[in-house]
Amino acid sequence: MASDNDFDLLLTDATIVDGSGRPPYKADVAASDGVIVATGNFERATADETIDCNGLTVIPGIVDCHAHSDLTLLADPRGQSKIQMGVTTELNGQCGLGVFPVHPEDRAELASAVSFIAAPVEWTWESADDYLRVLDRARPAYSAGIMVGHGSLRSYVMGFEGRAPSDEELARMQEALRASLDSGCFGLSFGFEYAPGFFADDREVLALLEVIAEREKLITVHTRSQREELTDAIREIAALCVQAQDNTGGALRLQIDHLKRSGQRCWGTMAEPLQLIEDLREGGLDIAFDVYPYIAGSKHLAGSLPRWVHDGGSAAMLERIAQPETRERLRKELAEFQAGERDSNPFELDFDRILITDVGSEANASAVGRRFEEVVAERGEDPVDAYLNLLIEEQCRVSAVFFSMSEEDMREALVHPLGAVATDGLAFAPSGPAHLGNPHPRSYDTYPRLLGHYVRDEGLMPLAEAVRKCTSWPAERMGLSDRGRIARGQRADLVVFDERRITDRATWDNPHQFPRGIEFVFIGGKIAVEQGRQNTERYGVALRA
Repeated sequence: MASDNDFDLLLTDATIVDGSGRPPYKADVAASDGVIVATGNFERATADETIDCNGLTVIPGIVDCHAHSDLTLLADPRGQSKIQMGVTTELNGQCGLGVFPVHPEDRAELASAVSFIAAPVEWTWESADDYLRVLDRARPAYSAGIMVGHGSLRSYVMGFEGRAPSDEELARMQEALRASLDSGCFGLSFGFEYAPGFFADDREVLALLEVIAEREKLITVHTRSQREELTDAIREIAALCVQAQDNTGGALRLQIDHLKRSGQRCWGTMAEPLQLIEDLREGGLDIAFDVYPYIAGSKHLAGSLPRWVHDGGSAAMLERIAQPETRERLRKELAEFQAGERDSNPFELDFDRILITDVGSEANASAVGRRFEEVVAERGEDPVDAYLNLLIEEQCRVSAVFFSMSEEDMREALVHPLGAVATDGLAFAPSGPAHLGNPHPRSYDTYPRLLGHYVRDEGLMPLAEAVRKCTSWPAERMGLSDRGRIARGQRADLVVFDERRITDRATWDNPHQFPRGIEFVFIGGKIAVEQGRQNTERYGVALRA
């Protein structure tokens, strides 16, 4: 039955930070039929739901443009860790870690390759369209789009072999990419530090970039290196993007994933990749990046091992790392790195900088939440043997946090105007099927940490700029024009928080904690979260580009 009220939702006397970057201002926000009708003074108006926001701040719903909830959002569509910190839209399928397209007989192998994003859900899909239909049926709490992962695209056509594709295989990869884009995927993600992505040569990458340029879609890139070679790695992919545009006459948007300077040897040099990105953008390439407000990253433990270990896929890798000659080679490479005779650590970081966050079975549950050097001591093994034996025992299903960055570098990237703030995290929960391991706190607290610690407490940037980086800028990078700002005609995805109280609570020891200070989250004008209590109704959709 239609309401006689003026609006469906009215937020009164609010401090509005509208996502555009303009300073905060006082006004009311009115919404009907899931969209914002206007902002202004509606003292005499009536609404089905009126909320006094005096002393509170209203911002657009947060757009997490780099996420990995592909599977956890199916296992637990409440998406609790994300929606409780104000995420109303996210983009999954990043870092090349795709879950489609996949042949039924290859599902187990692909699931092992993307173990970092694993969740207790049955893989029933093959294509992008299949997956998006499954997600829609799950009725997620918020809207979730997805990228095509290069790793799954490549393995769908040619398995996990470490070789270049034939002309026929490359044509099939392009065809599968077009089909996925036709189904509603936002673009293509590369993970050049992960198997099988790091096997791709320039010919393969260019052929796929040409499809993206033709369709004018998004390309996101976990670069071949985030260490000393980062600037060269950005320059490499940028040149291929420019070539793809020139070859097709099309255009694409290039997003560099989680920009960081990883490894102490390159700390203090964040200015170099930032300057390159600025120069490339001034030269006409639509390039930007995302960043999170932490000095540690997270991924599957096997992902730190050298490229030569991964040839043939997970099963071949497990067989390879059991061999004495493999272990001796890794020990030799480690010794050479420690002696300054080689540039890269075969295990990426010193073992005391690695924290185990999840394992695939109860057999090694005691390792979760502990630094790897502690795990080594408990096992009483040589560190290299302990590392590889743990992977074998858990069939590669081991995730870890890597403390690889400096605070100064992270802050420099965080304040840069071309940086969108994203979680690089998964939707977890304090209980239920998405209560998995001891994850990186970013999955619970990226945005409260930014708004509370870095904006309010540290004064690192104005609140309006921080909000822009979480809302309108990532929405623009995704190609979304209907969200990210508080303005007439925009979706009524909104977050109401107390600027004085907003605080991140998730810690390395106890990450499954929701933040403080977020009073309401609205999806399409409907209350999704009220003072920490999540609505049992879910209002999200599988978002198709």
